[in-house]
Amino acid sequence: MIKRVQAWKVGSAHPIHSVNGCSSEEVLLDRSELAQLSPELRRLTSGTLILTASPDFPAICVYSMERWEYVREQLEALPNMNPDARQLQRRMLGHAHWFDEGEALIISSPLAGLSGLSDNKAKAWLISFDQDTAELWTEDNLLNLVNMHAPEESNLITFIRGEGTDHRGRTLNDVLAMDDFWLEHTHDYIQWLFPIPEPSRANVLAPVLTEADRENFQKDDELKRQHQRALDRMLAFYGLRRNGSQVEALPGLNIREHIWLKAGGHNHLRITRMIRSLHYCHQPALAKAIQSAFVTIGQSFGQVGGQTVGYWLRAID
Repeated sequence: MIKRVQAWKVGSAHPIHSVNGCSSEEVLLDRSELAQLSPELRRLTSGTLILTASPDFPAICVYSMERWEYVREQLEALPNMNPDARQLQRRMLGHAHWFDEGEALIISSPLAGLSGLSDNKAKAWLISFDQDTAELWTEDNLLNLVNMHAPEESNLITFIRGEGTDHRGRTLNDVLAMDDFWLEHTHDYIQWLFPIPEPSRANVLAPVLTEADRENFQKDDELKRQHQRALDRMLAFYGLRRNGSQVEALPGLNIREHIWLKAGGHNHLRITRMIRSLHYCHQPALAKAIQSAFVTIGQSFGQVGGQTVGYWLRAID
């Protein structure tokens, strides 16, 4: 829970004064008031909105149509045999309501009840993440969340240890055993292997690295070793290998089979994440080593451009 609090930006919490009760415990929001709170919310509220239950908190998620389509695809792709996945699907898909541009935002009684907004005396706050996502909270629920103590170990830490699973029920060993084709074409595992403090725009179900998580990495050599296992698997995927803190190209490295050597692509973003994650997880020397290797090898063996190199070099500034 604490990871969600730390993901909020400074100045992104806005009090809402126009929450009004309707018949049958429905709640009406003034779209025009929300639009005046920030430029991001003006953009968000100007088009079609989807309101649904938060996956894990007593709050309401507010999505643009574009963001909701991505979230919906992720939800529908969850394994149906997993009880937690089915519960998440029922909660978010079952409570989703569409509001066309300009349509009054009338929150249904069940959704208002889940968030605590059905209480006419409840004060409301809107938490803005970006121009596509916000969350609606009652003040009491928000204060309860902020005042909660973090658990000793998060889902992220238990996953890295090899004791827990990611949002699809995969263990660390499951992911590391996947072949190169799977690693290339699957996009929701890298955030678990290499967490960073910012929420992922590509995977809304991905963990966020918290200060408590960082403290666990700092004091636990086994976590660092597991992180290195993840690194070594990804290096092999990229046609590289590590010997201690030295990273070198494997004999078969080539631009046809190892497409990160091309001028662009999603693997460049993955590499930036890997560098940053190692740095944040208290392995700065290793972060520097792979940063140097990717820059040098990417330019000498491939077509990695200056803009990408700049991102990699700034990843741990």
